[in-house]
Amino acid sequence: MSETHEVLARARAQARYSQDDVGAAIGVNRAMVSYWETGARSPNDRQLSALARLYGLELLDLVEGRITEPRADDLAGLLLRTESGVDPGAVPGIRDFVRFLDRFAELAKILDAPIRGLAQSPFVHRQKFTQKDDIRRKAEEVRGYLGLGTAPITDLDPVCETLGITLYRAPLGPDLGRAPSGAFLKHPEIGFSILVNLDMTPGRRRFTVAHELAHALYHSDETNQVLSTGGTPREGFADAFAGEFLMPSEGVRRFTEEAGLPPRLTDPVDIIHVQRYFKVSWPTALVRLRQMNAITQDTYSDLRSSIRPVALARALGYPIHPEENAQDAELWRIRRFPRSFLRLLRQAVVSEIMSPPSAAAFAGLPIPSLVQVLGQPLGDGEPEVPRLEAEFNEFEVTGVV
Repeated sequence: MSETHEVLARARAQARYSQDDVGAAIGVNRAMVSYWETGARSPNDRQLSALARLYGLELLDLVEGRITEPRADDLAGLLLRTESGVDPGAVPGIRDFVRFLDRFAELAKILDAPIRGLAQSPFVHRQKFTQKDDIRRKAEEVRGYLGLGTAPITDLDPVCETLGITLYRAPLGPDLGRAPSGAFLKHPEIGFSILVNLDMTPGRRRFTVAHELAHALYHSDETNQVLSTGGTPREGFADAFAGEFLMPSEGVRRFTEEAGLPPRLTDPVDIIHVQRYFKVSWPTALVRLRQMNAITQDTYSDLRSSIRPVALARALGYPIHPEENAQDAELWRIRRFPRSFLRLLRQAVVSEIMSPPSAAAFAGLPIPSLVQVLGQPLGDGEPEVPRLEAEFNEFEVTGVV
């Protein structure tokens, strides 16, 4: 049997963490981690438990040295190995993503309700067709397939549902220099699935969904999993696709013309109008406009650091999403799930296959959140009730009903 310090070093290497990563995750310095792995010192029981959780292992397996390569069915382990230097804070969210997909598949089996998940892309992609014009053409291709035209995409959730792609959200860490923005995974039963980091602004989340769509639709013939941390040609392709998909060149030009804006933008107020119209982040708007030569390099360099876009948008009368200034994953208890999963969960309760408490536990939801999924009647004191009643009365008076 290997010595404990050798096992600890091997487990860390397999999990793709640096000693600094491990120290930060469990509250010790890098030198202490090094001492453990050379045998100079030994972690206590609490620290061993924390290491096992971090490495995705059972404590007994870690203690007894049973460290093996991820199994073919260990999707989270395989996903974590697709890139090096994964932020330790992202590991729980990635494992939660895979657990959710497994639960989704289990729920579908319980209800005998086949999931219409996409397992093969309807689009053709050859590795050498990655020039700017190719990527623009592919973004137009997907928009055309979905009947989106060149207008802003209000909500990307229905886009994913139409394509048969499962979309899930989980916190993966706020430091986007190290934390992944999202992931693509081809699940053996659910099919193409996308994970989005909740520790990002709403505009950045939208960009990540479009980015992961590129991996699903154009890279799934090369790989079954991608953890998006940047720095590779594949990531560059997905970034360019996401920009073209969310801000199509023709749509941007049409909007600027119809809004009476100049073809070459210099005023940040004008750029805010473009950004808010297409519902993208400030960086995405500036990058796309620079790519289109709608702003100069000097304007881009100046505005990327000199403007407070949220404050300016507020001053211009635009509604500000609460999470534009601070993200809170707790606000996403229900909304992190795809609607198709929530429909099945509701069906399981309504048909009495699951009790409300067991359904809540199955989904990892508190009971009050499950009540919302079930569509329980509102209380008499809710202000929505009289407003709805007035609308129904109007229809009845005019003879529509």
